Amino acid sequence: MKNLLKALSILVLSTPLQAEEVKIFIWEYFISDNVINKFTEQTGHTVKQYYFDDEGSRNAIIMNGQAAIYDLVLVDNATTLGYGKEGVFNSLTSSGITNIDNNSVQAIGACGEYGIPYSTGTMGIAHRALVTKQTIDSWSQILTPPEEHVGTTMMLRDDIDTVAIALLAQGLNPFTADKEKLKLAYTALQKQSPSLMQYGYPLSYVNQEETQSDLTLAVIYSGDVYNLKELTGHDDWEYVVPKEGTLLFVDCFTSPSGNQLKQATKEFLSYINEPTVAYENASEMWFSTTNIGAQALADDEYKNDSEISPSKEVLSRSYRYKIMPSEDLVIRNRMVSILNTKK
Repeated sequence: MKNLLKALSILVLSTPLQAEEVKIFIWEYFISDNVINKFTEQTGHTVKQYYFDDEGSRNAIIMNGQAAIYDLVLVDNATTLGYGKEGVFNSLTSSGITNIDNNSVQAIGACGEYGIPYSTGTMGIAHRALVTKQTIDSWSQILTPPEEHVGTTMMLRDDIDTVAIALLAQGLNPFTADKEKLKLAYTALQKQSPSLMQYGYPLSYVNQEETQSDLTLAVIYSGDVYNLKELTGHDDWEYVVPKEGTLLFVDCFTSPSGNQLKQATKEFLSYINEPTVAYENASEMWFSTTNIGAQALADDEYKNDSEISPSKEVLSRSYRYKIMPSEDLVIRNRMVSILNTKK
């Protein structure tokens, strides 16, 4: 009887008085199920993921207030800062979340008071080496796919990234506000459309098609190749940062201002920023973590991967995301929204 009472008292002490569900709006395949399950085992709280496959639609949901149904939304640092100043996100600086300081000073600064750093990386091109007949090293090969990739190429549909690619391909600043240069970008995107299989996030497509996927060339983010290989069954996927340069991002967890930051949400953010957890998460999902403590635990395979740790040469020809005036975003949104493939 004493043992039974002791076991019951331990169970009561280790179980939260009120278990809660943390709802996350995030890219697919971007957080470890094992990490989530361990969090639930330790706290009793559950985590449910909801997925977006392009930033434009995600941002529309944020701006019209629908994101208030989620506890956390993963957003790039420029959007975090810009929308945060407009009152769209809760301030997280004095919310009682621990382990934030395990992230780099640069990442913390990039997310500001409205976000908690999660990942960092580059945008690039993925291609199947066994299909490709020439060296892939330029954004122009996405805009005008080589013959062997016509009809099997995917392009992101995103107000910032899609237009940036068309500008970078022509040696132009990806954040320019020059209308003549934007017209050049739009013309290039129009010419690209007939060669595409579809617009969207490649991992969402291959998750549906798996080994039946026709995809051979795509715009992706660093770390996505790992999941492309696993989902399609093709080990010949390669990741390339084009010679014209790319965009560097920091992704931040944000809390929509239409809801109150729950205790379970705070505990989750504290949990995933503990170095051992952060490294398990990043190494399993294969992305570059902003957590310095996690980086210190990394093995050589993780440290030496060019996707995880871009070279100084790659960094030197790359651009960091920045806040753009609303009028510039409107123009880009109009450009991207009317693009369509023939399929």
